Amino acid sequence: MVRRLLIATVFVLTFGTFFWVALVRTVHRGTLAVPNLAGATVEQAQKLAHDRGLTVKVTSPGVFSPSVPPGTIASQEPPPGFHVKSGAVVSVRLSLGSERVAVPRLTGDSLQAAIALLDNEGLHPGRRVTVRGQAAADSVLATRPSSGAEVAPGSDVDLLLNVAPRQELWVTPAFLSLPLDRVREFCRRHRFRIGQVHRVAYPGLRPGTVLRQYPPAGSPLSRSDIIALWVSQ
Repeated sequence: MVRRLLIATVFVLTFGTFFWVALVRTVHRGTLAVPNLAGATVEQAQKLAHDRGLTVKVTSPGVFSPSVPPGTIASQEPPPGFHVKSGAVVSVRLSLGSERVAVPRLTGDSLQAAIALLDNEGLHPGRRVTVRGQAAADSVLATRPSSGAEVAPGSDVDLLLNVAPRQELWVTPAFLSLPLDRVREFCRRHRFRIGQVHRVAYPGLRPGTVLRQYPPAGSPLSRSDIIALWVSQ
């Protein structure tokens, strides 16, 4: 009984193998195996395909491929080894080389907004160099690489940041010997800030006359600076 089963099994396997080989030969009769065109130029691929009775058609768009030189074939359809009839068309796509992305324009953006834009493009913030008083506080002044430059995905983009707002500066006027009321009116009109007024006994001088000031006349003065005055009483 076991022997009969063994003989039957061998017969079925032999017949199945023979049938499969015959079927494959029947199906492939009159067909051609598609050659492997990966890495070939269009001219090379067309010549190779022509020799086998096939036609090459370049389709768009190309594909990014770090392993295939730009301008050569990166993919094909049907794939290599697939059997087709004579005269069949093999569609190919050309390599665009490694994928590149453009650095977004970040000038004037806050650090948080710049990081978000870089993340959207698949890039990362690199080194941060800070300066003061060049623009609005917390704003990007420049990038390296610059805006529009094409880089590989995941690249670092260095940022030049302004961390303190730019201040307008004036020359501190000379207030000495002027009446305090006149100095206050001047500062009010020009939006300068007067801080503490020190009263100093100074016999023989009209009360309310400026004796001393800080910052001294001629010094840089911003709207955030406090002007201290010493006046006669």
